[in-house]
Parts: sequence; C-alpha cells; structure tokens
Amino acid sequence: MNEKISILVKGKINKFNKSINIPGDKSLSIRALILASQCIGLSKVTNLLESEDVLNCLRSLKSLGVKITKSNNTYSIYGNGLSSFKTKINLTKIYVGNSGTTARLLSGVLSTHPGKFYLYGDSSMNKRDMSRVTTHLEKIGCFFYPKKKNTLPLTIKGTDMPLAQTHVESIGSAQVKSSILMAALNTPGVTQILEKKISRNHTEIFLKKINADIKIKKFKKKNLISLKGQKNLSSFNCHISSDPSSSAFLVTLALLTPKSQLLIKNVNCNATRQGFLNILKKK
Repeated sequence: MNEKISILVKGKINKFNKSINIPGDKSLSIRALILASQCIGLSKVTNLLESEDVLNCLRSLKSLGVKITKSNNTYSIYGNGLSSFKTKINLTKIYVGNSGTTARLLSGVLSTHPGKFYLYGDSSMNKRDMSRVTTHLEKIGCFFYPKKKNTLPLTIKGTDMPLAQTHVESIGSAQVKSSILMAALNTPGVTQILEKKISRNHTEIFLKKINADIKIKKFKKKNLISLKGQKNLSSFNCHISSDPSSSAFLVTLALLTPKSQLLIKNVNCNATRQGFLNILKKK
C-alpha cells in the first residue's frame, strides 16, 4: 500500500546566514569500505554516509568475514589484503539490498576471489541489468550462473587464475569501470580500460591516494587507464567529502531566499559531479 504525503509550508522563509555540514557522499562511502577491505591493516573512515545503500555494503562485507566497528562516528575496517574474504565451503550468500554500486563493484572483487558467491538484492535491485558488468568480468576468467541471466540473483564463481585484459568501455558507466578496476587489483599483469565515454573518476582518484599502481593517459575525448595488479595496498585514514547532490537542494533554497548566505563545508567538488553548479553559473 502506497501512502500519499502532503506538505504544507506556512509563511515565507526569512533570510539567513548559515554555515552547515552535509552527510558524506554515497559513492565515496561505498568505495572506501570496499577498498579498505582489500588493504592490509586498519583503515579508519569518518563522515561515512549511513544510508541504507552504504549500510548494505557494510553488511555485505561483514558477511564475507571483514571486521568493521564503529566508535565516536569513526568506522574501523580491518583489512587482510587482496583475496582475503572468508568464504563458506559451498556457497557464501551476500545481500546487497537496493545498492547497485555495491552489487557491481563487489562483483569485481569477487571475480578474482576463489569460491562461490550468491549475490542477491531486494525486489527492485533484482530487476536491474548486470550484464554490462558480467560481460567484462567473464573475460577475466570468472563465471556467472545461471548462464545468460542478466539480473540478480546470480552466483559468481571466482577464478584463482585471472587474466589481464584490455577492456573498451563505451557507455560511460563509472560502475562498470570501477568493477573492472576492482578485479584488476588482484589480477597479475596490467589491466587496461579504454574509456571512450568519460565517466566519474572517484575510483581512480581513490586508488591513486592509496598508492595502487594506476596510470591514466588523457586524450581529447577518451582516457586510457592502466592498473598493474597484485600490489599490496596499505591501510588508510579517510574523511568522506560531503555529497554534492544533497547539497544542491540547500543551494537552491539559498538562491531563492533573498539576501541569504550559505556556506556548505567539505563538499566533494569533483568536476564530474558539478553539472548542477555549472548550469547555475550560466544563468
């Protein structure tokens, strides 16, 4: 049963001069958790977005044996390195809820991890296309069952002999690109992605910051990303930048309220996330 909600706003909003903090960025929060699970040692993350998608990512990692604790708004992730998940003898079940980012990025990590993993989500997630990820990952050497099924639930059979490939990414999907990079971390040799349609580069920036062996050659209308795999990654401390999408609502409010000023601190100002601000500047 769907409930209808009505909102009544009485009176106008008075001018204001405020300085505020916004919760962390969802994309960065999920990447921080997954990458920390593959590092060696204790990583600490602050300002993690505690949304349902991020918490489902956290629970997924816990189901794979990753120790994650919280104290004083700091999350501690105890990583044991590449291919260090704890798996069950026959099949490890992993619930991702409605988080497509978790499903796709975690598929990349699991593709090079020996074992069988049953990946499933809620009713909405189970309708979303996974083929754009599975097609690339199967080239590396893993298998997805049932064959030719393009949606969750899926069983991933990871490989212990992954093969480096050159992938052509032409749909402009940061999740597809990130899934390949996650697999490349534990793949010997150099994996390359020819990015014909450029997308968000959160994963590449994060990998550079934790000293992964990644190189990016930028051309006029494409990028060539190269990652040399099986390099041990050291743990890190990270403060997640605030979400620019959440900030947009409050930016709009400030613009619509005459003589108001608003300072939003620590916002993720990645150039691929500033379309909203670019449009405002043109007006």
